[in-house]
Amino acid sequence: MVDSPPDVRVRRREGDEQNWYTAVGFDERTRRAHLASPTPEMLRYAVEVGRGDLVEYLARHPRTARRVGELGGLLATKAFAEIRGEAGRRSAQHPDMARIAAVLPGHFWCSLLAVLVGVADRVDQVVDKVPAQARDLLEEEPPPEWGTVQELVADTALEAVWECATGLFALWHPAQLFLVMRVLAVFICPAPARHPDVARLCLLPLGRGILQDAATRMLQQSLGPV
Repeated sequence: MVDSPPDVRVRRREGDEQNWYTAVGFDERTRRAHLASPTPEMLRYAVEVGRGDLVEYLARHPRTARRVGELGGLLATKAFAEIRGEAGRRSAQHPDMARIAAVLPGHFWCSLLAVLVGVADRVDQVVDKVPAQARDLLEEEPPPEWGTVQELVADTALEAVWECATGLFALWHPAQLFLVMRVLAVFICPAPARHPDVARLCLLPLGRGILQDAATRMLQQSLGPV
């Protein structure tokens, strides 16, 4: 999307913004009802508006765009290799583990990134506390579309993703790293309307300087109260 011509990006964002207003509704009764109880369609288009703002930000900050790609590459290679090794060790007891590459796509990587940055915010980025607390949260409330395979490799996956991310602390300021983690989660999530934590923990906190005020407002109204 960053490589699209600027006028194409503007038209796409304007279309998503209009779609959001349509999803909310134009008559007063419908609008009040939807703002009181937001619909998945509202969140879908609010996220697309936010993604549009992210694309513009990355177009102005190519170094950040490269860093997003760098972290994504580490997850696809180093982190996945560790997860695949864990799956191989468990495959005798859990045959589905042999199909780990086919089973993992969906809300796997974006779930890990979202829970890690969410916990990092709560513990003021105290690095050694993050994976354990993230693991506890995943056990309390598994992400959407997770099954036995995802749950069994979650501990290894969290450690692997966090190791890939914190390994870059020497090169990147923590604030920049968490920005990159959030952006990556937003773009790899296959269906944010069915995964509100990505919008709440990764997209909405980006706020001023990255998201326009309209995108922030749409996200807040589409997510509703916590």
